[in-house]
Amino acid sequence: MDSRLDFRPMEAADSPSLAELVSSSPSAGPASFAYDYRAGVAEIHRAFAEDLHGIVATAGSAVIGMVLADVRQVQWEGQVCQAAYVSNMRVAHSYRRQGIAKEMLSFGSSYLETLLGAGPLVYTAIPAGNVTLTMAKAYQCQITGAIQGGVVPMMRSARARIPGITVRAAEQDDLVEVADGMNAFYQAHNLWTPVTADLLDRFRNTHVAGIRPNELYVATRNQRIAAGLSVSNRTELIRMKIENLPGYARVLGSLLGILPRDGILRALTVRHVWFVDGELETARHLWQTLRHTLHDQGNCLGIAYDPRDKLADVFQIPFWLPMFPARYAVRGGAALAPDRPIYCLAGP
Repeated sequence: MDSRLDFRPMEAADSPSLAELVSSSPSAGPASFAYDYRAGVAEIHRAFAEDLHGIVATAGSAVIGMVLADVRQVQWEGQVCQAAYVSNMRVAHSYRRQGIAKEMLSFGSSYLETLLGAGPLVYTAIPAGNVTLTMAKAYQCQITGAIQGGVVPMMRSARARIPGITVRAAEQDDLVEVADGMNAFYQAHNLWTPVTADLLDRFRNTHVAGIRPNELYVATRNQRIAAGLSVSNRTELIRMKIENLPGYARVLGSLLGILPRDGILRALTVRHVWFVDGELETARHLWQTLRHTLHDQGNCLGIAYDPRDKLADVFQIPFWLPMFPARYAVRGGAALAPDRPIYCLAGP
């Protein structure tokens, strides 16, 4: 190991080095992606986070490792607590298998305790088959049930209208009702971050590199808001190129128009999906409508959900469409109730 190895908090000036590190280190898993950042790495990730922090590993003047942590409040086993969602851990190829990732996490753990106090709740998403899952168990992390993530093709034709149901972008005056609807829908979910009208307003009006990537949509039935979701368009900020994909998924992706010849996945990220009790039809209509109306922004919609909750009934994913399982590793907090659903922050 390089004797000059050091660890420190991420700085704005690190963005070019981080972009190079990310582009040379495709994600691991059944489907792996290479990322090309069109603006500063920290700037982009900060736009989609509550309170972003990062740790970098350096060898001399070179950045050879990184890990990000989004500090946020989450629900865990009926309580709301401060937590950190850890993501984007990468080490340069020539420095792997030298214990750098482990040391970087150790430094990051001390850093988070300085921010949040002793024993904070820390969690991360781990794709099925990733060796990190074994390491998480060794660290005595609690492992959640499997979640599903993947991309769904856009629809070529418009969905038939349903009398009384209207799909539209959320307006300022809707935000209190939308926040209440989201919180009610996810009140039993672990890892849900409770929202307020102010937080949703900040989400809608986030700008990065001159782009406003986030939007909230609602569906009303007879002028009453009955369902909603968020869409984040990162396609002009991060180019996702598929480096590795199972053969059947590659063929299917080409047939469905998800995977163009250049391998660039133009996925819009869908999160915060919710609906009022008894309004499953409205939520499905919202989802299916946006699969058509947003086709000029991307070629697919990226989703992530716990198959045990009601979102599976909204998305209605056909058996032949590939979905990729993952689990959350959670350190700290009360013992996990295995039947409690999980809110999925990570995914396409």
